[in-house]
Amino acid sequence: MATKVNCLPFTIPTLPRLGLADLEKRFGRLARLMYDTSVPLATIEKEVHPYLAPGIEFVNPWRRVRGVETYRVDLSGSRGSARFDLDISQMSVRLSEPRHAGRALVDGTLYLRLFPRCAVPVRMILSYDFDMIEGGESFQITRHEEMWSFGDILRSAPLIGRAYDVFRSCSGYLFTGAVLLSRALNGAQPGAGAAREVSAPAAP
Repeated sequence: MATKVNCLPFTIPTLPRLGLADLEKRFGRLARLMYDTSVPLATIEKEVHPYLAPGIEFVNPWRRVRGVETYRVDLSGSRGSARFDLDISQMSVRLSEPRHAGRALVDGTLYLRLFPRCAVPVRMILSYDFDMIEGGESFQITRHEEMWSFGDILRSAPLIGRAYDVFRSCSGYLFTGAVLLSRALNGAQPGAGAAREVSAPAAP
């Protein structure tokens, strides 16, 4: 007599077909394309626009905008301003636990070429949040954030840079002096020595 066995259907979770190495390579190229004003706009439209989500959000210390149309306008408009390009030092890509989304971090230096033969280096960290689509064969960027140092900009500015370095040096010594003065005042307060004696272990 045959025995009927009830087998529950099961599914094997699929992983993105794009591995971490592939994602790092793609985000590295995307960052270089976005932050190199010598790249033609036609190349940006072909290689960058397909990876932008409709509701993409862009954030930096000055601005916050949302929407792919505004993002594209800003991306194309940067080609008509100062010349710059990006040198990537390191980058990292991580996927969320369900592996349906992730974040890419790019650590690099943006070189502002404001004058001939003169490049102003600005340390920059880029963050890209993205969703995996098409069964893991592609992705869409949902949030792009720029993080850069105002100190680097001030230090690299003509005339202002030297004054800023002097200010930082003086500020460092003033802070150290304030800490030493605070310690001296706390140690000179009445009862401070007695408190140390009470807290010290008694000799056998």
